[in-house]
Amino acid sequence: MNTGLDPSDALNLRRDQIDGETIWGVRGKTGVDVAIPIGLTLHAALKQAPQHDAPALLANSRGEQWTDNGFSTVWHRFKTGLEAEGLIQPGPTLKGLRHTVATTLREAGLDERRIADLPGQKTLSMARHYSRSANLAAKNRATMATLETENARRARIVKPAAKSVKPEPKGKSA
Repeated sequence: MNTGLDPSDALNLRRDQIDGETIWGVRGKTGVDVAIPIGLTLHAALKQAPQHDAPALLANSRGEQWTDNGFSTVWHRFKTGLEAEGLIQPGPTLKGLRHTVATTLREAGLDERRIADLPGQKTLSMARHYSRSANLAAKNRATMATLETENARRARIVKPAAKSVKPEPKGKSA
C-alpha cells in the first residue's frame, strides 16, 4: 500500500535495495526500474517489523523470505479479521492495494506519468487503468472554478463589435 508495487515485487525486495530513504528495484513483469521514496508511513512500518537475518526486506515469523502463497494466506486471515470487526469493507486484495495507490494519486491531481512512475508501470495507459475508479469530483470542481474565472476574465476584455457578424441574406450585397 505504501509503494504501489505488485505484491510479488514487494515480496522480492531485498534489504540491499534500500539506499538512504529510497528503495531501488525492478518490476518483475515489465523490467521497469523503480525508485520508491520511503515515506513516513512506510518508514514506521519497516521500523516496527520484526528483526530478521533474511536478505529479503519482508520476512515471515521464521525470519525467512515470504512465498507468494504463504503471504497470501496470512493476508487473507488478516483482512478477514478486519472485515469481521467492521474495520474495512469486504473484498480488498493485495493487487487491489496497487490500484488504491494509483487512484489516490489521481484524486490528488497527479498526472498519469507521475502515477505510472511510482509503481513502475511502463505505459500511461496502465496508470489510467489502475486509477480508473478515482473520484474526480473535487478535482473537477477546481477545474470548473478555473474555467469560471477564465470565462469571467475573457468576458471583461472582449469588446462588442459595432457591426454584426451575421452574414448578409442571399441576394443582398453591401
